[in-house]
Amino acid sequence: MEKWDLFDRERRPLGRTQERGQPLEPGCYHLVVAVCVVDGRGRMLLTLRDKAKPVYPDCWENTGGAVLAGETSLEGALRELREETGLAAQPEALRLLDTAWGTSSAVDIYLYAMAGTAQIRLQPGETADYRWVSLEELAGMMDAGLIAAPIVPRLRQVWHALKAAMTEAPGFSG
Repeated sequence: MEKWDLFDRERRPLGRTQERGQPLEPGCYHLVVAVCVVDGRGRMLLTLRDKAKPVYPDCWENTGGAVLAGETSLEGALRELREETGLAAQPEALRLLDTAWGTSSAVDIYLYAMAGTAQIRLQPGETADYRWVSLEELAGMMDAGLIAAPIVPRLRQVWHALKAAMTEAPGFSG
């Protein structure tokens, strides 16, 4: 069973864990990570949630998930990136953009500006497909409701940083 470390609103550890699926007490938070992967052609990687997922099946999203008990935010981001896409980034390659707060989670949003190209390896049961999208395509998918609902406000929160990363990417031509 997956366990999470619990924190308060100031991200101070509470010294206890919570099993996934159990309700959190008010004032308790767990850590979640989101990784926005951009390439040298000014595109962002999106993955399609498997149709068997109980929440937001067949919706597009960026890589992410819960940080496991004992992991740091960065360790969780690197693990989720590797599990869901097969991309093995070095810790210094991820840049923390911001934190989005939910009712029971703090979501650290990272940017991974990928150098070159890499083969994407999907995680069975989690990710069913992937695609690289431009900033304009991403905005259209968000407006059309194709992106999982919780992802949209997080992307909007870091939109300027994403735009900068995607338009300043080496080799970007548009």
